[in-house]
Amino acid sequence: MILRRFHRLLIIFLFLLACNVLSQEQFVIGEFTISKILDGDTFRFEGLDKSTRLLGIDTEETFKDENAELKVNDLAGRWLEYYAHKKDSSDKPAKIESPYGYDTWQWTKKLFKDVVKVRLEVDDFKRVIDMFNRYLVYIIAIKEDGTEFNYNIECVKQGYSPYFSKYGYSARFHEAFVKAQKYAMDNKLGIWSGKELCYPDYTERIEWWDKRGEQIKKFETLYMGKEGYYSMLDVSDYNKLKTHMGDSVIIFGNISRVITDNDPHIVKFEINDFDTIDLVFFSRNFSLIDELKLNEPKGYYVYAKGKLSEYKGRLQIIIDEKQQVWAE
Repeated sequence: MILRRFHRLLIIFLFLLACNVLSQEQFVIGEFTISKILDGDTFRFEGLDKSTRLLGIDTEETFKDENAELKVNDLAGRWLEYYAHKKDSSDKPAKIESPYGYDTWQWTKKLFKDVVKVRLEVDDFKRVIDMFNRYLVYIIAIKEDGTEFNYNIECVKQGYSPYFSKYGYSARFHEAFVKAQKYAMDNKLGIWSGKELCYPDYTERIEWWDKRGEQIKKFETLYMGKEGYYSMLDVSDYNKLKTHMGDSVIIFGNISRVITDNDPHIVKFEINDFDTIDLVFFSRNFSLIDELKLNEPKGYYVYAKGKLSEYKGRLQIIIDEKQQVWAE
């Protein structure tokens, strides 16, 4: 009796284990070796058919040429003045080479010295590839002794990057990223130490990113799958749109470009290099672009409503009224 019960429990356990393995495997692109580490969040992998964008992190930029260290040392003595000058030309935080970007690069290369291979995993299947044709991935590093770690989360935990939510919160590891960032802040590590020559405005950056992250979360909570609503962060939604020509639709996405050197003016939502939707403004409505602040450089997510049509192979919605475009 006891033996039969044990066998039954063992079968249940093995079944659950198998289910868990399968649930993890569905996120895996494959296992690869690293051919080059270009900076803290830019890697090259042998045999991978595309470049990558690492999810949940955004490390600082660095000089990459043979004089990188000399340039960093020269920059160190005037870093805050240099950064302020660069930021003056933009309404959003500057994304430039920094001394800490170089330090991050060196730390990353050292961290991967005893890593024999990596497993690249996606977050979900809504958006596996971004508009620049890059895989959106987590790097699971596998060391010589067989142990593994999630590099994206480790990068945040050690203070080399904040939790980057500009393109949405992590579907699989949100709590782990939040915990990792709190650990780095509480222990005053890296960008949170007050000692590193890093970007001085992470509070502003995170506020900006999190606002975008919350917009995505709100759409997914209230409108995802609702009839007539389509997310331009989801390739499958974009493909569904093609079957709704002539229908009134509501699209949600990020404006990538505003083209004002011709008539009509075009405001573009880009899924990738090939898949786009144009918001079309004829001359009588040019002023709506300014009224709606569609040139806002921080690029928050917006909704656009109208009749879906096609022009020269491009999907479009003609905007005649201010009420057709809004943010939530």
